[in-house]
Amino acid sequence: MKAAGFFYDQLFLYFQRSKKLMIIYGHRATKTSHQNLFGIKCPHCESRDTLEMYTFSRYAHIFWIPLFPYKKEAVTQCNHCKQVLTKKEFSSELLSKYDEVKANIKTPYWQFAGTALIALLIISGVYSGIQDDKKDNAFLTAPKAGDIYEIKTDKGQYTLYKVAEVKADSVFVLINQYETNKRTGLTKKEMTASDSYIQDEYLPIAKSELLKMKASGEIQSVKRSAD
Repeated sequence: MKAAGFFYDQLFLYFQRSKKLMIIYGHRATKTSHQNLFGIKCPHCESRDTLEMYTFSRYAHIFWIPLFPYKKEAVTQCNHCKQVLTKKEFSSELLSKYDEVKANIKTPYWQFAGTALIALLIISGVYSGIQDDKKDNAFLTAPKAGDIYEIKTDKGQYTLYKVAEVKADSVFVLINQYETNKRTGLTKKEMTASDSYIQDEYLPIAKSELLKMKASGEIQSVKRSAD
């Protein structure tokens, strides 16, 4: 939706301007189980019932917010000789035991927190876009003097139209004297000032064309001040 697109334009602009922003990302691991391996000998000292297995879930994060798990790991330690083995060093017997242990381990739900948050933001943006489109269409169906139309020109520039007068089948708009190459530029003071519109030139637009202009993307959104 166009309104959702504006939200992401603003977000992108924020990151562009934040030259000193440090993106902190990486990966971490959290322990998911601890098992005593009875009946299995240590491959190093051959002591029986002295092995312990620890399993871990490794996950990606950004700003320390977990995004998603991507790998499961395991190590064993002998309580007698203190030898530590990683999964790639496991014997076939230890690998078999690891598969048995892994089958009963559930990935912690909190490791998907970042993914869930991103999905929620996307859904929120889409819903907001739908609601904004409905509002814009209602404003265009019943235009009022003072309405501001955010316009994308055929050259890819952005400007503002201000409704000066509404008649039976037409609206008459004042054209802003400024243009910007980014939609976010429409909020600058020189664009929104009352004297930024060319006062002696009115552009007539048929009411029947307004919704078509919105559907084509020429009208990006409609702003109406509270009555």
